[in-house]
Amino acid sequence: MSQIFLFTGENSYQLIKERRRWVGEFRAKHGEDNYVPLDGSVISVRDLLDEISVLPFLSDKRLVLVDGLPKSSKEEVRALESHIHPQVILLFVAPKIDKRGGGNKEFLSIADVKEFSPLKGKQFQQWMKGESQALGLSMETAAENLLVEMIGEDQGLMSEELKKLSLYATGKKVMKDDVEAMVIPTDEGIIWKISDLLAAGSKQHALLYARRMLGRGGDAYGLWAILLSMLRNLVLVFTAVEAGHRTGKDIADATGVHVFAVRSLQTYAERIDRTELFPFLSWAAQSDKDLKTGALRSTDEAPQELLSLIDQFILSAP
Repeated sequence: MSQIFLFTGENSYQLIKERRRWVGEFRAKHGEDNYVPLDGSVISVRDLLDEISVLPFLSDKRLVLVDGLPKSSKEEVRALESHIHPQVILLFVAPKIDKRGGGNKEFLSIADVKEFSPLKGKQFQQWMKGESQALGLSMETAAENLLVEMIGEDQGLMSEELKKLSLYATGKKVMKDDVEAMVIPTDEGIIWKISDLLAAGSKQHALLYARRMLGRGGDAYGLWAILLSMLRNLVLVFTAVEAGHRTGKDIADATGVHVFAVRSLQTYAERIDRTELFPFLSWAAQSDKDLKTGALRSTDEAPQELLSLIDQFILSAP
């Protein structure tokens, strides 16, 4: 049985939840004195070797938990495997791993690796239903769909919104109007929705959606920044598609755009034409410069020019 474990992956919600479960159950069974948390960014492998060779104190197990992977060579990592005490468990928690380093590759080789990948689509919906049931929360389908539209598929954020809705509903079924009243959309949710609408050519719906977000207390400058961020990523994805990249992973690797953002933008990028995209990009850049230099005047009290820019952005998008 392995004594060295590694938690990794982009699903920070599930990773943190599992980390807490491990630590909580271990401390309850084996005591606080046998739990040793360490910072992988500062500890050396030599010091770690000292920690994992120590006999448990009045218990049959000792847990050494390291946040992050310490800088190391292949040989140093192999030394961990050969010097660990039979009653010690070594757990590394590293959401992101640079696999180019020899030491990091070796960690992946010697450890029992548990990867926490983000839930998408049906998996996310099933998780969401399970969380709702655990909270005694009942929602109509339209409310569930709107909640995903506004929050996106971030389990941590969604978990908090479900808790909030369960307190608000107090036994009644949550309807679409309840979600409208109680939930503020995330930047990610706004980007995904507007990207999907623009990709489908539904500019009027995208405009109505943007105005609805602003009408519910959204910040006009924040929305403008979101639109510019979407455009930046769209240009990157477009150039990658032009260069022949076809899969979401290939495009993400080539551009640095997160793979889940790529999924939202790839269809859009494949539909538009260079002769439409780049003049629009030039207009957006100049408009942002005019806002920042004062050529266009917009304040919290008088945001009309900025609101007009947002409308123009959506209606003129390629």
